[in-house]
Amino acid sequence: MELEPAAGRAWRPAGVGFVVAFVAGLVASGVLAKTSLYLPDASAAQLREYYTGSAAAVVTAATLQAIAAVCLAWFTAGLARTLVPEGPAAGRVRWAGGASAAAFGASVALSLLLVAIADDAGDGTLTVLGRVTLACGGALHLTSLGILIWLVSRTGMATGLRPRWALRFGLVVAPLLAVSMVSIVVTPVTRLEPLWRLLSAVWLVAMATAGRRRAPR
Repeated sequence: MELEPAAGRAWRPAGVGFVVAFVAGLVASGVLAKTSLYLPDASAAQLREYYTGSAAAVVTAATLQAIAAVCLAWFTAGLARTLVPEGPAAGRVRWAGGASAAAFGASVALSLLLVAIADDAGDGTLTVLGRVTLACGGALHLTSLGILIWLVSRTGMATGLRPRWALRFGLVVAPLLAVSMVSIVVTPVTRLEPLWRLLSAVWLVAMATAGRRRAPR
């Protein structure tokens, strides 16, 4: 039976770490924020009030989400190296995971930028940065993550990757995550993002804890 070297397993906790750090960031933001903010519909005045009055919440959440982005990049690199055959498939998996982590990291950086300039920036600047922050952390991040899930699940079904239920689940979840791109134009679609994140978290945890290559005969 195929045994995975101890050094090769170091990426696995990163998949769970991404989920834990992301959820911790949401909790920290909810607990520390002095006002609430629904980013898709936020006006410039609401953005200014939130990023000036709840700076501690934003910085704390951004720190945790930066950890989540690093975990996602680490997890993706290990997933491609360990479970996906070398060649074009592995390269595409690394690209998709890197793009998802980069988009998420960009949303973190933009959140910190909004804290830094919220007092002095004009209304137009705040509005644009708010929309770009939303797109990076939502539509772009989720769509890239959906591509990652699709590539791994499709390749895994063809090469005997396990667990099979997670791969079938991934083939259903991945197209749903791609729907998030619509939210860039139709902002009410962002209300579905918590569901997409939950479904993708289930897949990530399954692959981090149980994903294996088929043992050779």
